[in-house]
Amino acid sequence: MEIAARQRWRPGGEFYTWAITTLLLLLGSVYPQPGSELARQVAWGLVSLLPVVAIAALLAGALTVGHWSDRALAWVSGQPARAIVIASLVGTVTPVCGLGVLPLIAALLRRGLPLAPVMAFWVSSPIMGPSMIAVTIGVLGVPFAIAKTLAAFGTGILAGTITALLPAFAGPGDRLMRPAVLDAAGCGPDANGFWHEAWSSTRLMLRWLALALVLEVFLQRHVPDAWIIALFGDERAWAVPLAAIVGAPLYLDGYAALPMVRGLMDLGMGFGAALALLVSGAAVSLYAAIAVASLVRLKVFVLYVVLAMAGACVAGLVADLVVAS
Repeated sequence: MEIAARQRWRPGGEFYTWAITTLLLLLGSVYPQPGSELARQVAWGLVSLLPVVAIAALLAGALTVGHWSDRALAWVSGQPARAIVIASLVGTVTPVCGLGVLPLIAALLRRGLPLAPVMAFWVSSPIMGPSMIAVTIGVLGVPFAIAKTLAAFGTGILAGTITALLPAFAGPGDRLMRPAVLDAAGCGPDANGFWHEAWSSTRLMLRWLALALVLEVFLQRHVPDAWIIALFGDERAWAVPLAAIVGAPLYLDGYAALPMVRGLMDLGMGFGAALALLVSGAAVSLYAAIAVASLVRLKVFVLYVVLAMAGACVAGLVADLVVAS
């Protein structure tokens, strides 16, 4: 009984996220001088985003009931070009996290599905989805949400097309899998129903948004404007590639990154650099990377990282051209 109780109360990732958020909030309330300004800003930010969180949670619940993501991805068959386009589209619009697709991708690869459509889905899926679209609109606005959605779709097509053109990655996908693949269960479509998925999405968004809002205020208070302008300003030729390179290791979570990027843009980060950071960070985040590395051989994982970062660079550069015109 005592051992079972200890296991039942063992802190998890959610606990540590809230603990870090609380610690930062307390530190920010006493440094550089005591005050409640940071707490008020964070509280107001959360309250203003609650309607967006509610809409996003309802979308997540509606689209995961009945395993719609599984059914949609099962349509990926036929000609390579058609399969890549469908996989990129499905990855862009479905609310599936990186670890959640492990059982489905493992099953499809074992049945001989080519790697190209899988790569297209894997790259596009973590970047965008209905919940992320709603939250992005609330935090960064409609134009940025449209740009990020198009970037997710385009990056998926780019990744799938290049993979299909490489002879070393052609043929049935099962030969590119790790010899021993565990059937991991993740956070994808949930069999417990609409409200369970909606509540899970709400908890996920709230804990990361709270942390992000605290970090956003820290950025605004303690990062000199000149640093951001020097590294990521609109006129810096290296701003977009640098943002794509640093996006992955600096990335926290899709929801957490949005307010942080908003703060960076307020300090002078260009539109294209911000987009490249979000696309690269989402596609090569810890959860997405674990999903890929756990199933496929090292060379496939390396290809995944390279293609995701290349897609992020292309998306950022194209966005800057569009904004400039």
